[in-house]
Amino acid sequence: MSSSGVNTTSSTNLDAINALKYSKILFIQVWCFTMFSFGTVGHILSIYVFTRRSLYSNPCSRYFLASAMTGLVVVCTAVPLRLLQFVYNIDVFMSSNVMCKILVWLLNWFKALPSWFIVLACADRFLCSSSSATIRAWSSIRVVTFATSLTILIVGLAYLHMPFYNRVNTASGCVMDPGTYTTFWGIFNLFIFSMGPPVCMLTFGLLAIRNVRRSVRRMIPSNTPTPTQNQLQHRQKATDRQLMQMMMIQSISNEVSNVLQAARLSLAASVTSFLTFGGACMSFYTFTLSSQLFRRVLIHLFNCQQRTIQVTSVNRNNRIQQNRLKTSAL
Repeated sequence: MSSSGVNTTSSTNLDAINALKYSKILFIQVWCFTMFSFGTVGHILSIYVFTRRSLYSNPCSRYFLASAMTGLVVVCTAVPLRLLQFVYNIDVFMSSNVMCKILVWLLNWFKALPSWFIVLACADRFLCSSSSATIRAWSSIRVVTFATSLTILIVGLAYLHMPFYNRVNTASGCVMDPGTYTTFWGIFNLFIFSMGPPVCMLTFGLLAIRNVRRSVRRMIPSNTPTPTQNQLQHRQKATDRQLMQMMMIQSISNEVSNVLQAARLSLAASVTSFLTFGGACMSFYTFTLSSQLFRRVLIHLFNCQQRTIQVTSVNRNNRIQQNRLKTSAL
């Protein structure tokens, strides 16, 4: 082959490589900005909804609230850091070995928490739907506080090995040590992040559905409750039903997003690693689509804001009119 032919082939390959690199950077840029915008707004609105009086006293809502809060932390830290690293070549991970180890540990720790909080929500639905009063007693605010704190601690300890096997490499950045640990990390991440939460969600979800079906066949008590009790029970059952529906939809959403973690090749690896942030950003939108109760509280927020704006406008117009009357009287 002539030298001109070799040069042409090399030029073509170089163009193809540059095109792939540009496509990768463009995708990361668009995806990060999209996830940051939608994720931040969505989680803030989710936090508002789950802190309303009608939901805040429900243990399942507390788990959803914890998931939204940790998801907001992931969106506001991990997404900007990756954007700076891959698009603008500002790699905070490379500043020192200590920074590399700490950031890798913290980001993986908080990235795993939202899914495990959804697992706790699924477990709570199983507990509160049980026919046993002793088991139902475990669905309480006190248990939520303990279980949430314990989960944060356990997940953090589970990822504590990462700082010991990640270090700065001048050629490839902040990377884990090759060899046995890489194999261990693949298996560990498969069970702790990719497959563990979906399997637990599915298990508790099916158990909760079984309990609900059994409760439908229970005998109605002989002592008839008062109309007020009927209304309270109906309202509580409606809330529980909506929360269970949200739980199931969110479980499916988490499973789909976590399966994307399996691909680890070249451009596809970069794309799928960023797609996994979608699970931490999109919970608000799955809640909105799946729950009428969630939409009703959200609409109430916007109606209150609209009424506030209208009242402010009316008060401002009244002050203007009063000032005009005073001026004309003078």
